[in-house]
Amino acid sequence: MTKGRRFLSLRFKFIVALAFSLLIALGAGALAKLVGDSYIQLTYMSQTQTETRIRQIFSDFQQFVEGRGLDVHNAIEITRWAKSQNHIYLLVYKDDRVIIDSGWWDEQEYYTDYSELDTEVQGSARMADASEDGMSFGYGVGSAPITFQDGEYTVTVYDFSEEPLYEGVQIASYAMAILLFIFLLMFYHSQTIKRIIRLSQEVEVIAGGQLEEPIARQPADELGALAQHVDTMRFSIINEMRAEQEAWNANSDLITRMSHDIRTPLTVLLGFLELLDEGGYSEEETYQNYLGICKKNAFQLKSLADKLFQYFLVFGHREYEMELEVTDAHVLLEQLIGEHVAWLTERGWQVDVHPLGGSALIEVDTVCMKRLFDNLFSNIEKYADSARPVVIRQWVAEEKLYVTLSNQISQSSGQVESTNIGLKTCERILQLMGGTFRTCRMEETFRAEAVLPLYREAEEMAALPAGDP
Repeated sequence: MTKGRRFLSLRFKFIVALAFSLLIALGAGALAKLVGDSYIQLTYMSQTQTETRIRQIFSDFQQFVEGRGLDVHNAIEITRWAKSQNHIYLLVYKDDRVIIDSGWWDEQEYYTDYSELDTEVQGSARMADASEDGMSFGYGVGSAPITFQDGEYTVTVYDFSEEPLYEGVQIASYAMAILLFIFLLMFYHSQTIKRIIRLSQEVEVIAGGQLEEPIARQPADELGALAQHVDTMRFSIINEMRAEQEAWNANSDLITRMSHDIRTPLTVLLGFLELLDEGGYSEEETYQNYLGICKKNAFQLKSLADKLFQYFLVFGHREYEMELEVTDAHVLLEQLIGEHVAWLTERGWQVDVHPLGGSALIEVDTVCMKRLFDNLFSNIEKYADSARPVVIRQWVAEEKLYVTLSNQISQSSGQVESTNIGLKTCERILQLMGGTFRTCRMEETFRAEAVLPLYREAEEMAALPAGDP
């Protein structure tokens, strides 16, 4: 989830887009229907247009009756003509008695001889304010006298020809709403797909090796979180590559320096060994002097070999195989720490040791443990203030063994060059043995803490009931 921004899932966004598209589509459809209906009302259904259509219907009907010589009893032909017209309903009556009742919705032709009009039909049929030609009009309704062969009858016409227009407007509004709904959803999906394509292109650029190309910031949803994670991964790769390059450069520098440093003492050592082997000395003092030089250069070579091991342990790609064995922490620490304490005490240091209260089993590589304490006490000799006490504490808590070394930092320690390889070696050794290593510097005090898990397999096996594996 992206930090500092409100996270909205793609599912929630889709639901919002769906609801928004539906509301917009329904609103647009309703508006289109309202506009279409209003247009029909103002134009097609206007009084002038309606009267014109009804006049034309009466004129056509009069011509039909005269052309066929029909009387009012030819109901079948009159009904067929009424049904052939464009959505009209026709009544032929006299003295408020219906003679013919037919229209476009009738499923059967029928003839009613002088039946009584119902109240609604009578009210619609009686048109007031007759015009000069005998016609009278209402809303979509017109009445006029029509002359048949057997006399003059009143004909009322109901015009429903606007119905197809209203239906067309309704269908068009529905179609518009559906199309707009689909368009809005497609637009939303197209924007989401564009984001996916852009992210895919950016990842493809990174996969091509152009790690410096950034990932564009995206909205706070699943795609935005994915983009942020990809960008974080890009930074991690860059940092790892830089660290690897730095390690490579450090390896090259180390090999160059080591080859030079090893060559010098090795050349001196070989030279003096040849002198000793050939008897190139005349006095015992010279012999001891040559022997001391050989020992000095041999120890120098050992120191360089130790540095190579430390560097391999910290920066090597292969996992170092520990030779773990179960041992008593009290005995081991007393031996390893006691040697260095004795050495420091002889050189005038004040060491305050708090030994482990009792025995505790740990599973460690004793050689690596010796190297760990060699590094820690070597740092004390280089950087600690010899006039201040060195405090060493050992205790067991929460199934773990704790060992801490605290000392005051010497004012001249800044003049000693340090790569921290010794402390990194300590951290790596404890990590390989399942422990942890931490250092802390507070003002002028330096503190190192080594933590190892206790070995409990023997106790657990002893606690198992008899017969258990």
